[in-house]
Amino acid sequence: MDFLQDYLQIVPNLLPPSLLNPVITVITTTFGIMKTLQTHLTPLLTRVTTQPDVASILMLLAILFISLKILEMAYRTVMFWVNLVFKVLLWGSIAGVSYWIYTRGLDGFVEDVQHLVEVWLGEYEKFNEDVRRYQQQQQVRMDGYGHQKGRRVWR
Repeated sequence: MDFLQDYLQIVPNLLPPSLLNPVITVITTTFGIMKTLQTHLTPLLTRVTTQPDVASILMLLAILFISLKILEMAYRTVMFWVNLVFKVLLWGSIAGVSYWIYTRGLDGFVEDVQHLVEVWLGEYEKFNEDVRRYQQQQQVRMDGYGHQKGRRVWR
C-alpha cells in the first residue's frame, strides 16, 4: 500500500480539481478499509497457517459451497430446457389444432374429433375386455389350486 501513498502525491498534477476530491476520498477510504481488514484478519490467518486442521476444514467448506453452487447452476439449466420443451410443445399443439380448424373448417374439425373419440372408445372397450378375460383366467387358475372363492389362506 506504500506505492499508493507515493502515487497519491502525483495525482493532483494529473487530474482536474473536479475529479481530484472524489478520487482522493475513494482512495483514502479504500486504504483505511484495507488497513482495518489487515489488522483484523492477520491473527486469523496466522491461526489458520499454524493449525492445518482449521485450514482443511475451511477448504472443505469452500469446496462444498462451490460444489453446491455448480449443482444449482446445472439444476437451473436443466429446468430451463425442460420448461422450454413444454412451452414449445404447448404452443406447437395450439398452432397444430388451429391449422387443423383452419383447413377443415369448424364442422369438419368437430366430425374428425367425434370420429377420433369413437375410435378411442372402441380401443378402450377392447382393452377392458382383455383385462376382464385375464382376471377370469387368473380366478380359474386360483380355483384350480384349491383356493376357495373370497377366502385367502396363508401358506
